[in-house]
Amino acid sequence: MKLVKKITIISTSPLGYVDYLIENLRTNSNVDVTYIDYLSFKYKYKSIFDKLKNFVNKIVFKTNIKKDYKSNCLMAKLNSIPKQDVILIIRPDRLSVKDIIKMRAYTKELNAFYYDSTTKVPVQIDLISLFDKVFSYEKQDVKVYDLNFITNYIYDFQEYVPIVERPKVFNVTSFDERFQDLVHVADYFKSEDIDYSILISKKNAKPHPLVTIFSGFMSLNDVKTNILQATIVLDIQKNDQKGLSFRVFEALGYHKKLITTNADIVNYDFYNPNNIFVLDLKNIEIPRSFFETPYQEIPTQILYKYTLNGWIETVLGIQAKRLNN
Repeated sequence: MKLVKKITIISTSPLGYVDYLIENLRTNSNVDVTYIDYLSFKYKYKSIFDKLKNFVNKIVFKTNIKKDYKSNCLMAKLNSIPKQDVILIIRPDRLSVKDIIKMRAYTKELNAFYYDSTTKVPVQIDLISLFDKVFSYEKQDVKVYDLNFITNYIYDFQEYVPIVERPKVFNVTSFDERFQDLVHVADYFKSEDIDYSILISKKNAKPHPLVTIFSGFMSLNDVKTNILQATIVLDIQKNDQKGLSFRVFEALGYHKKLITTNADIVNYDFYNPNNIFVLDLKNIEIPRSFFETPYQEIPTQILYKYTLNGWIETVLGIQAKRLNN
């Protein structure tokens, strides 16, 4: 009799990368997957008095109707399914410690994947002991807290089609501490007559002469469309992040060159100076040859462990459904 592994994925992240993971698992006959989107649990106030009551409860009794509602929905969902072989929580810092502890009764193995460094989200340090395994893409956290190293993953592939048109750089980023760096880089591209599209998501967007500021959210499908129209992806890392962002893996999956400020990328086996340029923001100088030479394909045997399939095999301990890479 074929053994099917029961796996529950609980995500507290609004980003769409998890959707690709769930889609892959649902097509795998070795897995019975349950997906719990924590952010889908939305409490609606019944009246203005209900809202006022919650405000008073938060101040006086340190309770929160909305959080309690989410917790009840989460536990109701776990009560509705058989005991799991693995529960994996993606970004557990948004859950209560009480709920994480309760999950022990619903699974043989309770694991977590950290979306951020402990420098950015210090509360994650206190959560480590609650799990059997914690996976992180931050090498320093892995070393200091004895975590399990895993990068983000290539969630989508596109067949390689060389672009013979004028080189173009693409980046989409939320508005944060990187804004001035992006403007600085855009100014360099403009001075060098390099075609670029730098899009920054920000509330109350106002026009800017060097970058495009927009309000709202860009879907991963729209990100893909923009990347496929470019030849180079731009990646400006956050100050509190040393691990590789999803921009890196989009560049790999869509066969695009990469300009990144993440100096540690040279230590990964897929690094190829023809494809990847490490940018020094204090001294921006990119050889013209980087823009003019074509992308060089990465061997499949190197690339596999960075694919979603490789990620699933490492983190969930199952043979992934082999897709065409």
